[in-house]
Formats: sequence, C-alpha cells, structure tokens
Amino acid sequence: MSDYQVLAVDETGKASMNHRSTAFVLSGLITPETFLTKLHDDFYALKTKFFHDPDIVFHSRDMLRKKGPFAILRTPKTENSFWDEFISLLDAPEISMALVVVEKAKAKKLSWNDIAILRKAYSKLLEEFTKKQLTNSRKGKIVAESDPYQDKYLLEAHNRLQAIGVPSEGITGADYRNKMTSVSLVNKLNLDINVQLADNLAIMGHVFYELKINKRTSLNPTEERFRQLIDRKMANKANPAIFEVLV
Repeated sequence: MSDYQVLAVDETGKASMNHRSTAFVLSGLITPETFLTKLHDDFYALKTKFFHDPDIVFHSRDMLRKKGPFAILRTPKTENSFWDEFISLLDAPEISMALVVVEKAKAKKLSWNDIAILRKAYSKLLEEFTKKQLTNSRKGKIVAESDPYQDKYLLEAHNRLQAIGVPSEGITGADYRNKMTSVSLVNKLNLDINVQLADNLAIMGHVFYELKINKRTSLNPTEERFRQLIDRKMANKANPAIFEVLV
C-alpha cells in the first residue's frame, strides 16, 4: 500500500481586486491518508460535544463571529473550552499546513490581476507540497473546496506540473505524475473535515501574516492560539509546513 499525503485546499479572501479583502490566502491542511479516519472521528466527537450536531460545517468566519449554530461560543467559558480542544486536535504531529499569501495592494503594483494571483498561488502551493511532503516513495492527493471560477487555475497548475515538473528541484514532469495521483473537487455538502479545517487554517494564516508585517499589534485570546499553533507547525522539521508570501 502506497504512503499517501493528502492536501486539502481552501482559501480566505478573493483574488479579485474588486473584492474588499486585502489579501488572498490559499491554505492547505496536510495529513497522511491513513490519519483521515481518526481526524474525522476526533472532530465528529468535538462537534457533537459542543454543538450536538456531528454534521455541522466548521465555517471559520461564522465560528469567529459566533453566528447561527456557533452562537454558543458567545459564552466565554464555552468559547475557551472549544478553542482549546479545537487547537489541541489540530496540533497532532501528523498534521501539517500550507499557506500561500498574496497582499493584493502589492500585487496590483506589479500589474497582477486576479488570474495572475490565482495562477501563481496554486502553482506555488503544489510546488511546495511536492517538494517538501512528497519525498522518497510518498505520493500525494489533492482535495479542494470547489469554486467554479477558481477550479480551472488549480487544474491548470496541476497540468503544468505534470508537463514540466519542478525543474529547480530536479523534479521532472514524469516524477510529478508518479507522485501526484489525483485531484478531487468537493463542496461543503461532502462534509470533508480536512477541507473544513483548511478553511480555518486560511483565517489563522491571515492573522499570522498580519502579525508578521506589524499590521496587528495585539491579538485576542483565540487569535493568540492561532499564532502559537502556526509557530509550532513552522518549527516542526520532521513534518515540514509551508508558509510562502508571494508579494
């Protein structure tokens, strides 16, 4: 049986210059395929414990705004308990992360449009995942939150790497095709917990980035948990994380 790493992909913000977001953050949750059952079971139990609904979808913005089914988090004690357990599960050594950031104001100065942002971000994500995670005999699979506008740029990046590989790393197109064996596009109704968690990582990555560029000088307790988690993931040399700022 092959040793597979699964990259679950989502994002926060939009690449469009007309969107109010200041940054586009492409995010990935990386886990061994053999770990996915435990990941699902652990977060199934967490959802049941706090929200009494194992099929609730973890949508990061609603969670942070404590909206709808997440209104229970308006109680400070419950909020602290939930995020402590949520971060603890994400802190499992089997889990790594990938974050690719584009600051849109800087991209605009370089005459990048939304298509350029998407092409460069997806290419960088797949290149870094291949380079850092698909070493030796490891193979990879991609599961992405589908977006009708963006999907073609993910597939375009995948097809490009199938053709030319990553020349700077000595990875040929044939090497890449042997390593990356599938790309799946799913929506939230598929209930893939790793894709839901990639959505949460995107928000965490945006907070982390703004802290690094001194756009934020203080963090609330939940954001501080995010920062500490990403710091730990970045420091884990045995399971390397990816954090790339394109501009």
